Amino acid sequence: MPNRGRKGVALFIVLGVMMVVVVLGVVILRIVTSNSRLTHHQISRIRAYYACKAGMNLAFDRLRRGTWTLPASPTGVNYYCINGKVDAAITCLATINDTTILPYNVQIGIYPPNSGVNQTTKVQIKTSFTYALTETF
Repeated sequence: MPNRGRKGVALFIVLGVMMVVVVLGVVILRIVTSNSRLTHHQISRIRAYYACKAGMNLAFDRLRRGTWTLPASPTGVNYYCINGKVDAAITCLATINDTTILPYNVQIGIYPPNSGVNQTTKVQIKTSFTYALTETF
């Protein structure tokens, strides 16, 4: 009967090991979830960046062709929008619907000539993005 005092020790060891495994599993799951959210956020930012680049290319093309005009007033700004405006206070002269860059709105501001460097026109491109877990890729 020398094992009488050691009865149940194996049960406590198994419970302890299981507890450590569960805690490690929870920690690993939180790390993976956090990285997944960070990656999703980063993808949204990159998509918004490229939506801005698309707006920039469109603005340069339209200005080169003469489709969009420069502001008549030296203090005015002409705004053109893709999929809607970013700032509620502005009025878009034209809105282009482009499903390839949804869900992003791109706002293009064209300033008067010589508003920046001499013999140039300042063009400001702005977009906004929201981080939504429901978005699918």
